[in-house]
Amino acid sequence: MDWSKLKTIFIVTFLVLNIYLLSEFYKKYESSQYPYLSETSFENKLKTEEIEYNELPKNIKKDRYISATPKKFLKDELVELTETILQGQQITIKNETTIESEFDEPIQLKEDFTSEDLVPILKNHVFQGERYRFWKLNPLEQTITYYQQQQEKMLYRNINGELTIFFNDNDEIIGYRQTLLENFEEFSEDENILQPMKAIEFLYDNGELPFGSKITKVELGYYTLVHLTSSQVLTPVWRFVINGEEDLFVNAFEGQIIQLNNEDKKIVE
Repeated sequence: MDWSKLKTIFIVTFLVLNIYLLSEFYKKYESSQYPYLSETSFENKLKTEEIEYNELPKNIKKDRYISATPKKFLKDELVELTETILQGQQITIKNETTIESEFDEPIQLKEDFTSEDLVPILKNHVFQGERYRFWKLNPLEQTITYYQQQQEKMLYRNINGELTIFFNDNDEIIGYRQTLLENFEEFSEDENILQPMKAIEFLYDNGELPFGSKITKVELGYYTLVHLTSSQVLTPVWRFVINGEEDLFVNAFEGQIIQLNNEDKKIVE
């Protein structure tokens, strides 16, 4: 075979091979860049709509479903506790899973009290009070609501893990109502969760973020997915506080927006 022809064939072959490899590399590069470009494009859209947000949580990649059961309060157990943390109060058990307390002597609060002022009261006067975290103050109803937390994540709007403190016109605590969840179990493998920006995109696409909205708080917690008589299944959710006035929740696994009525969305402080 003529050497010059053979040389030409090799050159053409290598040229075609290089073009093919370059094309494949470019396709993979484009594919790897797509999520980044997509996210960047959405962030630009938020800027156009003047939708603001603070720094979003990072390094939260996985979570899992958990289950729990409502605690049944026993009279003997509470009688024993009245000698320690439940001193100076009258306890009544309602429907096994709820206790109602009335203090013998009201506990005075400062005129402009904050949630921090109530920490010692929860610790010293409420059964496992350290497991609850402040949710909201409602001056009209004269109540302060707390929800239980598990692994430092709040169990949002959970009636079986709720503490409601009652106060009077003189800013005195007069009693409380309490439910408590126990027997927590992780019953699934770790699963990837939606990142906050993707959850924000779901809210935007659903019309939940009008022009000029400001996302003032973002945190991960749990919301009841299945509520049975004797137990419940909870799923991780992202909580978004909008303009400091409204709560929105997004399922951190599936992306569904938790549907609440307008009254439940409101934050009262």
